Amino acid sequence: MALIVQKFGGSSLANIVRIKKVAQTIAQQKKLGDQIVVVVSAMGDETDQLLNLAYEISKTPTKRELDMLLTAGERKSQALLSIALQELGCPATSFTGSQIGIITDENHTDARIMRIKGFRLQEALNCDKIPIVAGFQGVSIKREITTLGRGGSDTSAVALAVRLGADCCELYKDVPGIFTEDPKEFPGVKRVPEITYEEMSELATAGSKVLHPRACALAAKYNLRLVIKPAPHLTQKKPEGTIVKPPKSDNITTKEHRLLCPMPRRTKNLEKPVVRAITHSRNLNRFTLLAVPQTKGLAQAVSQLAQAKIPFVFFAHGVPIQHHFDLSFIIPAQAQRKAKAIFAKIKTKLKAKGLLIQKNLGSVSLVGAGIGSDSEIIAVLFKTLQKIGVHIDAFSTAESKITCYFHQKHLKVAIQNLLDRFHLYEKPRKTK
Repeated sequence: MALIVQKFGGSSLANIVRIKKVAQTIAQQKKLGDQIVVVVSAMGDETDQLLNLAYEISKTPTKRELDMLLTAGERKSQALLSIALQELGCPATSFTGSQIGIITDENHTDARIMRIKGFRLQEALNCDKIPIVAGFQGVSIKREITTLGRGGSDTSAVALAVRLGADCCELYKDVPGIFTEDPKEFPGVKRVPEITYEEMSELATAGSKVLHPRACALAAKYNLRLVIKPAPHLTQKKPEGTIVKPPKSDNITTKEHRLLCPMPRRTKNLEKPVVRAITHSRNLNRFTLLAVPQTKGLAQAVSQLAQAKIPFVFFAHGVPIQHHFDLSFIIPAQAQRKAKAIFAKIKTKLKAKGLLIQKNLGSVSLVGAGIGSDSEIIAVLFKTLQKIGVHIDAFSTAESKITCYFHQKHLKVAIQNLLDRFHLYEKPRKTK
């Protein structure tokens, strides 16, 4: 008997028909003798609808009240799913994050989980019930309702699986696994049957929306087995999904591995790194501080961005003249207003010679174990982009990721050509 945590997102629960389909999926797994814990998101676009209601009333609603409002979405879907399971003869009980003791810090709308008590959860399992847990939410040490931020239900599911010592955490998505790019935007791309945590983390942080970066990091930290599966309402002719491999993958069954990850019949250049997938981001801005003092400029800029919780990618460049550098920061457009105010203050304080702002950037990231130090892959990337007239504004490498930044108007054609060049389509793309 296995203990499995299953998470179902908003598209899986968008209406009553889909909720019943999810209930049938859970009931079938339960009949196999497994213990099941279910984590749910809000129905469809419920979270966005609730946010819109708040902003119709106020341009600056308090974060505490937003948390109180947004957690209503998961309470609705969890109760309906519990009722659907009971109709199928499966004893089920719904719980909010606070009811099972998901304790977080006090950072409203973007809280971090500190610990999970889980006593009521364990009691339900001991009584052979299926707990239906509201994802995305918890309660602070001051007994205030909190939310975990966008994608928080993935994090809830992984955290519960870790707390319970689950054998597996299954995340049901509106795509049948991880692909070499977004199959909705680039039809015909390949499914990736298995991927390492390092590769998955690089995809998540570079723009892929299938798995939240926090959930990936937490699963990797505790060596938790993750499987990305297609949502129950998606009809699949053959086994689909992606296994996210922990460092020690002994708990992945041979049968399951054969189904999802068949061995290639031919192996060429066995040790050579390969590009496993591509992901991208839009609406990025580049802030460049000119001629910043080497000794204190970077520390102050990074510190202020961190305090404001603004995500960034950093570059130092230029030949140092009298111990001065140019510092560039790639920042999402939604943080532009806050970042602009911060950089204006930093520019004055550090006596930088200027502040340049470059808008409408996009990024393309190649992901694969070891590719960051492979000169051939980097050369192919550069030649492919050069051939189609793309000017690269910035470039960075990590062990498992290569990222280029350029004007976002070139993103689609650049990605199509890179997918072709690295053989990441199921079939060669027909070009005019």
